[in-house]
This record gives sequence, C-alpha cells and structure tokens, in this order.
Amino acid sequence: QRISILDGIVKGIYELHKEDLIHHNLHTGNILVRRPAGSSNENNDLNSSSSPIDENSNIISNSRKEIYGVLPYIAPEVLQGKEYTKSSDIYSLGIIMWELS
Repeated sequence: QRISILDGIVKGIYELHKEDLIHHNLHTGNILVRRPAGSSNENNDLNSSSSPIDENSNIISNSRKEIYGVLPYIAPEVLQGKEYTKSSDIYSLGIIMWELS
C-alpha cells in the first residue's frame, strides 16, 4: 500500500511540474489518500500521531520573502533564502518517501 501511495504522490507532483507549477508546501499532513468505500480508517490523510516528524506548520520570515511549510520538509536552499523550485518539491518528496519507508 505504501508503494501505491508514493506512486500517486509522484504522479501528482509530475503533473504539477509538467504544467510548470510548484507545490511549495508538500508534506504528509496535506496529502489525502482515497480509501475504498466502507474502509474502517476514518483518517484519510497521511498525518498520524506516530509520525516521526512534527506536523505543526511553521512560518519563517526573512527580509527577502516568507518561507512557509513544515520545517523538516523545506529544502535547505529555501531555508537559505533561495526561491522554491521544482527541486525543492523533490526534496520534500524525498522526506515523504523516507517517512513512509
């Protein structure tokens, strides 16, 4: 099931990037998973209390622009003041892959 979830996330990011769009705030707390009808699991997002990463959103301001998102998922170059890019989305995707492994 984890591979299937990751496959869906990768395809979604691919479609965004194909349209030259950047997500900017990719983390497990804002990824919804479609479950079959009648599923006993009421929580349909990837955020869970057993997550090793704190899901509290953070806003970090600097003089050039605002950095927003969940800190562990923000690419290092963004934290250094550079703009969000497709690569920063891929960094966030890598953190999600690590978390789901």
